[in-house]
Amino acid sequence: MEQNVYTSPTPEGGRESSPNATDGCSPEDFPKTERRCWRSHMEKPPQLGHGILEVSWVEGRSAITRAQAVNPLKLLTPRRRGAAAWVYTSTFGGGLVAGDEIDLEVRIGPQATCVINTQSFTKVYKNPAKLRCGQRLRATVSNDALLVLAPDPVTCFAGATYNQQQRFDVHPDGALVVVDWLTSGRRARDECWAFSKYCSHLDVYVGQEHVLADRLLLDSVDGPLEAPYRMGRFHCLAVVVLVGERLGEERQRLLEQVSGQPVKRESQIIEAASPIRHGAVFRIMGMATEQVAQHLREKLRLLDKFLGDTPWARKW
Repeated sequence: MEQNVYTSPTPEGGRESSPNATDGCSPEDFPKTERRCWRSHMEKPPQLGHGILEVSWVEGRSAITRAQAVNPLKLLTPRRRGAAAWVYTSTFGGGLVAGDEIDLEVRIGPQATCVINTQSFTKVYKNPAKLRCGQRLRATVSNDALLVLAPDPVTCFAGATYNQQQRFDVHPDGALVVVDWLTSGRRARDECWAFSKYCSHLDVYVGQEHVLADRLLLDSVDGPLEAPYRMGRFHCLAVVVLVGERLGEERQRLLEQVSGQPVKRESQIIEAASPIRHGAVFRIMGMATEQVAQHLREKLRLLDKFLGDTPWARKW
């Protein structure tokens, strides 16, 4: 169900509603099938940018049993071969403008497998007014289920402000793969770490145990982001999280591989690995987005046997 309010980006960096949009909608403004869904949510209209995704194991394969998105969020659900369900997120206007707040709830049922990707880079436009702009994700992974979150990187334009919060609640018998990465900006336009602020929170719980609390803050108030002791010569930063005993063998192999690699002076890619309870975290910095993308593809080939493909096989 999508609310009958449409917006478009404005030159000032925000969105404006169409002339037909009203603030005081009633259930009678929606088709009958949607009225029932609205009333089931305490008679409150859906909030802009809110989405719900549910995946269940149905007749021998993972199926999307619920997909609801409200402008500017879009959920694209193409049918692909294999047992996994594939979902691509996108936004109207091709990116996030000042004031956009995406809030997505994901529930992966027992035995189900889901891949969440993006239609393209997540572009964050300029935000001279410093309005709230960002994304929130809350995902629940049930027993014997697998969630792979592998979006394209976030690219913040000059003057942009972006805040991201992600929380994953994983059953002790579930599995999770998360890729969280960003670029330095639009290098073709000479924008290199020129955004105002980037803030990311990533939390992973296995059962009731808080196994990972990852924080990243890049704020221009603290000095130039391209300074030698900050981002320096690098233009892409990625974090990869693997959690779950289902991925234990592959995870241990990657940990040993990274630990055995020496760090060479002037390397174009630098990688570090850290074991955590029930999983591992890998951090990658590269001088070019394409280099990091290729490195991620090679690292995540382990997903072939679970998905029948790699997340970016048809992209990069």
